[in-house]
Amino acid sequence: MNDLVLKLQNDVKNHPVLESEWIIRKQNKMDLDDLLLWLSQEYFVSIGFVDWFLIVAAKTTNQRAKIVLVENIWEELGEGKIEDTHVSILIEFLAKLGVNYESNQILPETKLYLDKMSKIINQGFYFGLGALGPANEYLLKLEYSKISDSYQILKTNMNLPEGKFFQVNLDADEGHSKRLFDLIADTALEEQSKNEVILGNKMALDARKLFYEGLIRVELTKT
Repeated sequence: MNDLVLKLQNDVKNHPVLESEWIIRKQNKMDLDDLLLWLSQEYFVSIGFVDWFLIVAAKTTNQRAKIVLVENIWEELGEGKIEDTHVSILIEFLAKLGVNYESNQILPETKLYLDKMSKIINQGFYFGLGALGPANEYLLKLEYSKISDSYQILKTNMNLPEGKFFQVNLDADEGHSKRLFDLIADTALEEQSKNEVILGNKMALDARKLFYEGLIRVELTKT
């Protein structure tokens, strides 16, 4: 495996975001309110996710890179079928759980996370690759698997819908993260570009911690 890709993967696996207090508290003991809180905030992230890819694609003249980025986002957008977009699948999931997505209120920490991600993405193409590849597609595969496992346990005790939302995202993140790692390996060849990818990854991982700080704040104010 490419040394840069291996470093990026290890940086994600060893980052504190995967051991955030909220994830630790809720692993295998999540209740429905926990799930709805997480989903309600992840909705706003899903909206921003599409824009981030489009911005990064616009920051390069490399046609192969544009194809990879647009291919990922095209799949994220349901390949043109509105009902199959990841946002639509999340909205449907929320509806089955009795929640109207239009009533969602963004937490200040979620908004700050989104603002920080936009700033990272706008620093340049390689910063964007680091923020989108390892720190999103690859990270989300690890994050979503934890939340999905907790949902399956919750589902055994309640009459809840199938977790299509989780499966669609886990399947997509597997292929999407590989494409982006391949793209990083093919394009980040100079020391500066490698460093920018590494830094973009770190900054995005640090920013993601804010998302969970918001969730734990809400949790602690309830107790």
